[in-house]
Amino acid sequence: MKATKILVATILISVFLLGCAQEGKPTIGKPEIREISHEWGKVTSSTTEIITKIKVYNPNPVPLPLKDILTEVCMNNIKMGEGSALKAEIKANSESTIIISTKLENGRIPEWWVSHIKNGEKSTMNVKGYLVFDLKITEFKYPIELSNPIETDILAGLSSDTPQKINVGPITLTIKSIKSHWGEVNEDYTEIITLATIYNDNLVPVPITKLHYLVEMNDIKLAEGSSDVATVIQPKSEATLTFIPKLDNKMLDEWWVSHIKNGEKTKVKIVLQPVIEVAGKEFKFTLAEKESEFTTNLPW
Repeated sequence: MKATKILVATILISVFLLGCAQEGKPTIGKPEIREISHEWGKVTSSTTEIITKIKVYNPNPVPLPLKDILTEVCMNNIKMGEGSALKAEIKANSESTIIISTKLENGRIPEWWVSHIKNGEKSTMNVKGYLVFDLKITEFKYPIELSNPIETDILAGLSSDTPQKINVGPITLTIKSIKSHWGEVNEDYTEIITLATIYNDNLVPVPITKLHYLVEMNDIKLAEGSSDVATVIQPKSEATLTFIPKLDNKMLDEWWVSHIKNGEKTKVKIVLQPVIEVAGKEFKFTLAEKESEFTTNLPW
């Protein structure tokens, strides 16, 4: 009889609690995202890691499982890589840190570079993703979004409208103007088109036979060599010469690694040196020499 009473009481309590659960709809509390931060992680020749740390407060007396994590990084809408969780333990009644590793594929940098140059040296880096918490009777999905601009002006200072008189061996020339802009750009190469208007102050024609060029970013040679030029500037006349050195875009991923490891700073050096021929001798002069620096502030 006593056992029967205990059983009845247990059933009544269970029914009562169930009724309260249905009426009050008790649920597991949603986790609170308190802070999200991003920093560079390990940088190798093939990948660049972005570490995302997410501080989460769990108000519940039980640990919360993280059902799913997805992150990806895009630059100018070009998918550069994706990520996964390194640490995703969310303890009960406490604040925990979720750590996500998103790896950018350095081999995609040339593709991004093409879009960057074609877009006027402007880009946007987006890190997007979401966390899915398992709240037992439902799910809680939290988005992760970060967007930062990238702007460069690599050819700044390479153009000039100020006349400059120079002596090249026995010859005097006046560089009247220099104008540089980007030309063809694809995954293999990037053209820098330079138009130079040069006046021949002499009474003899001046043949320009070749152009030596050098383009470095963080001491990494993107272009180095010479190209043949077949132009003659007539006496007391001017001519507009076109020089088109090409950057080797296959070197851009190496430059990217140097940029990140150097605190997101890049030193740019561009040198253009035409060669004239006088009385069977060659003389080289500097048409343009420019050194500059640009920085970015990614991904935070």
